[in-house]
Amino acid sequence: MKNATFFLFSFGISCFLRAQYCTNGGPSSNADSNVESVVLVGQSGQINHVGCPSQIGVEVYLNESTTLSAGATYSLQVDFGSCGGNFAGAGTVWIDFDQSGNFSPNEVVGTWSGIPPVATNVFNVNVPVNAHNGPTRMRVTQQEATSLPLNPCASFQWGSVMDFGIQIVNGLDCSNTPGDVMNEAILIPSLPYNHSGDLGYCYGNQNLVYTSPDVYYRLNLNPTMQSIIVNSCGSNFDTYLSVLDPQGQVIAYNDDASTCSPSSSLFFDVNDLGYVYIVLEGWGNESGLYQLQVNANYLGLESSEDIPLLVHPNPVQTICSFSKEVEALEIYDMMGKKVFELCAHTKEVNLSFLPPGLFTLQYRINDKRYSEKIIKE
Repeated sequence: MKNATFFLFSFGISCFLRAQYCTNGGPSSNADSNVESVVLVGQSGQINHVGCPSQIGVEVYLNESTTLSAGATYSLQVDFGSCGGNFAGAGTVWIDFDQSGNFSPNEVVGTWSGIPPVATNVFNVNVPVNAHNGPTRMRVTQQEATSLPLNPCASFQWGSVMDFGIQIVNGLDCSNTPGDVMNEAILIPSLPYNHSGDLGYCYGNQNLVYTSPDVYYRLNLNPTMQSIIVNSCGSNFDTYLSVLDPQGQVIAYNDDASTCSPSSSLFFDVNDLGYVYIVLEGWGNESGLYQLQVNANYLGLESSEDIPLLVHPNPVQTICSFSKEVEALEIYDMMGKKVFELCAHTKEVNLSFLPPGLFTLQYRINDKRYSEKIIKE
């Protein structure tokens, strides 16, 4: 439904790095519209900035900073004005409360539109109780000849973009959040694996597909595994799944699963990879409670020539017959969900109840476990 493939093959090794603020935008001219002053008195320290003369690009003033306490409210004063002629425009202030490296719509603390000169705008900065402890940024933008909402990363001709330092205290301690970055990925100990979490807290945006938070898992593979099934069915927001090889290159991805959209599911062959990273994120900037399920199809064969069972016909429409009698039988869909189980000796099974698609047949012969793919027409 949504297409993100234009990002997918460009982000390999960059996933190892934490997200960086966009600082390549801002105005190309230092004439006319400009933020004239910014005043914010916090828990300790204060920002008291005078804007004119205006400058080109993003102005970074991290040495001008103040401390804000989670759950508290502060008064922010901003003069959206001019260092030259007076022309209509708009302004916005963001504070990156979750330290994701992005200024999200839910992090807007004040907006303005009009024609300078105007009275000083006074905004109440309500710091969320779940703001992340530590250093972050406040961005103040004024852009001429436009209207709200503003893009914090936009490039334009007249106006200004200013970044100031903010220190958050008494909020969430996210310093040791497992899975926030690739080299601290959550290890999947065994399969099948089921895990739940909340991307709304303590996770930043390291994956370049979307601006949403993301979480990394690491799955160590072994020679008995033929393929891996991953899904996020049961999550309460629109998810996106990616699988990366050890070098950080994308080998599989999925946006919307056919059976549990807008959650995601994917299926990939092991191919002697050694290990892979599984990345779960939200579509766009969505986040929330998620569920991750990981399972495998196993070869179970002592050698590549040791093929104990011939399934026919394959593809199958109704009756599936076996060249040898099986002792037990299980069928899994592409998301690793068991859709059929038979605990009896048999040489055929009626699969007419299955919908069309690819399935994995797992069975036992002489107390050995085997796996084969079948196609249901």
